[in-house]
Amino acid sequence: MHSGDNRMKYKILVADDSPSYLKVIEEIFKIVGEQFDLVFAENGEVACEKALAIIPDMILMDVIMPQLNGIQALKILKSNPLTEDIPVIVLSATESLKAAFEAGATDFITKPFRHYELVIRVKSALNLVEKLRLVKQQKEILLQQKKDIIADISYSKRIQNAILPSNVNIKKLFPEHFIFNVPKNIVSGDFYWVGEKNGYRIFAVADCTGHGISGAFMTMAGIAFLNEILNKYTFNQASEILSLLRQKVISLLQQKGEEGEAADGMDIALCMFNQDTMELQYAGANNPLYIISDNVLTIIKADRMPIGIHVNYNNPFTNHMVKIKSGDMIYLFSDGYADQFGGTDGKKFRYKNFQELLLRISEMPVEKQEEELNKTFFEWKGSEDQIDDILIAGFRLIMS
Repeated sequence: MHSGDNRMKYKILVADDSPSYLKVIEEIFKIVGEQFDLVFAENGEVACEKALAIIPDMILMDVIMPQLNGIQALKILKSNPLTEDIPVIVLSATESLKAAFEAGATDFITKPFRHYELVIRVKSALNLVEKLRLVKQQKEILLQQKKDIIADISYSKRIQNAILPSNVNIKKLFPEHFIFNVPKNIVSGDFYWVGEKNGYRIFAVADCTGHGISGAFMTMAGIAFLNEILNKYTFNQASEILSLLRQKVISLLQQKGEEGEAADGMDIALCMFNQDTMELQYAGANNPLYIISDNVLTIIKADRMPIGIHVNYNNPFTNHMVKIKSGDMIYLFSDGYADQFGGTDGKKFRYKNFQELLLRISEMPVEKQEEELNKTFFEWKGSEDQIDDILIAGFRLIMS
């Protein structure tokens, strides 16, 4: 509500059992101006009722009143979420000063008071009201902006999930598999991909630069490029796919290898599996391949260069050929699991523990393996923040 001069009109609740003091206060505010609406209460009980009914901008509260004194009324008001933030100036003798501030008073004016003193203290309290009101408005704006951003990101997650391979499609190519995927934020900078061409079943796990929105953009670009390579290019080796992918990422990011240029891109492990011959091709950009056969873990190391600009970006990726036995487990993963802090000492999980965990669970059904990875991760993480996206894909390769 505004007065004719457009200034804010303040509601002030005045609680005092003395009609003479109420009259004095009313006269003072008439002299000061018309931007004040005064509401009167003759005791603390009525003051609490009216405070809830009108939610005033400020309260002037006498201490010594019948039925419910000012200190008791103040405690009631401060215990109610609807009235706890209303500034209260207590009017009384100095003997009540300590009790008033302990109960939550904003200010204290001793009786009898000077007219100008009351006006100055009231205006000071109302300045505080204005600042609190501004802070509240800004907080509400920020909360709404946060809601809008989360809504946008959540929609982005729907898009990201839509372009990732469905579990049904993965199962057609790899009947026994699991995907353990835990983004750090709503959307992820890690992605997985599958395809089929010329008798090869292809699968990949990639970790893009960053996480959240920036990482999610690269995941969508990476999936789109891999789909394009699958449909438009001829290749015979896994390493050729990575070289083609690198060209496309460098072109997309307009990377020229200049000093100070952002080294955005992705790390990836990609395999091509021939189910008839049980041969596996692997090529990796910073991300290795784990194979567990007869409870023995074999690590095939990746090339130490990313999909993106690098000092060796003209060098070809290494193509590894591996003979697989039916029932062997293949693991592709990003670095988030091993790098997670936790445990009793708040240290990283580390690759040694990760390898031992995979050895322990490798003979379990793939669904059970995913459960064990999930359980171990969250028990290890505990109350620590998740530091990165988590993605682990496990495949049990079976002869046709």
